[in-house]
Amino acid sequence: MNNLMQSGLRPRWRQNSKAPKRLRPSVQATLFETLADLLNNGFSLQAAMRFIVDINGARYRPLKATIAQLAAGQGLAAALRPYVAVDLYYQLLIAEIHGQLATTLRQSGQLMRTRAEQARQVRRLLQYPALLLIMVFATLAMVQFAILPNFSAGSGGPSRLVGGLVVVVVGLGIVGGLVYWQLKRLPTRERYQRLARWPIVGPVVTTYTGYYLTLNAGMLLSGGLGIRAICEVSRQFDERALLAQQGRAIERALLAGQTLVTTIKADCLLPNELALLVSKASPAERMSRELLYFASLQYNQLIRKLNRGISWIQPIFFLIVASVILGTYLSVLLPLYQSMGDMLK
Repeated sequence: MNNLMQSGLRPRWRQNSKAPKRLRPSVQATLFETLADLLNNGFSLQAAMRFIVDINGARYRPLKATIAQLAAGQGLAAALRPYVAVDLYYQLLIAEIHGQLATTLRQSGQLMRTRAEQARQVRRLLQYPALLLIMVFATLAMVQFAILPNFSAGSGGPSRLVGGLVVVVVGLGIVGGLVYWQLKRLPTRERYQRLARWPIVGPVVTTYTGYYLTLNAGMLLSGGLGIRAICEVSRQFDERALLAQQGRAIERALLAGQTLVTTIKADCLLPNELALLVSKASPAERMSRELLYFASLQYNQLIRKLNRGISWIQPIFFLIVASVILGTYLSVLLPLYQSMGDMLK
């Protein structure tokens, strides 16, 4: 436990110049998956990292510093800390100390791979609707400035449509920027709690936090720590980490006289199934196995929810395109037909 507390101190690079850049999700995915395969095939951490840096090219050159750190006796989590998110660092740190490193690396790599592939899929899905929107706006501009001036009717309809669209786009941009800014300045746990209440994003967020917190709790229990000891360890972590903030929240609830089961049920970031597992009061070794298995189920559910969310993106944008086309027809073509009718009288 002392090693885990000492490892939770702030990294040295924060005290010097600017921090190294975090690795892109696709790079992290390849790194974690390859490390897991090499470790399962008998490579040491240092040899595996050297192999990855030598084979994968320029994107992995920043990781050369990690080879020297591993050779100096540092763990993998400490060597990778500048290049990954703080919550992922603590997940790797706990897995490394409690013998779950290869499994955690593989799951983290698969999750990063899914994230990178879904980002590419989102861009691909948005290409066709974006092209349709550009064509609609080009047609609207042509009618506004090239066709309508030749008729007696004014161009108030299209002008109002263009002005309305500009107001809507700018308004949505401002609202989105304000929401993003407000979420970024919130503590990590409170940010997840806010997102958990959103209608579409919420189920994905709660499944992710359930997987992440259950996995780490299971690994800590497998190392012989009880609930109080886990809360004590989490207090030593970086205050930005979800584990640290979650540990403080649970400790406050327990000190206030609440039971652990009641605390779990009242927390939107923890699944209700976790309360059922805890209420059984199984021995620590058995409970740790149950939590680790349940975390794997949460992981599979998370992947399914992410893929399901991706499938809704294109229909939503096609609905937006159809609305814009209908608005264009009503505001531009109908006045145009009216002008042609007046000319034929």
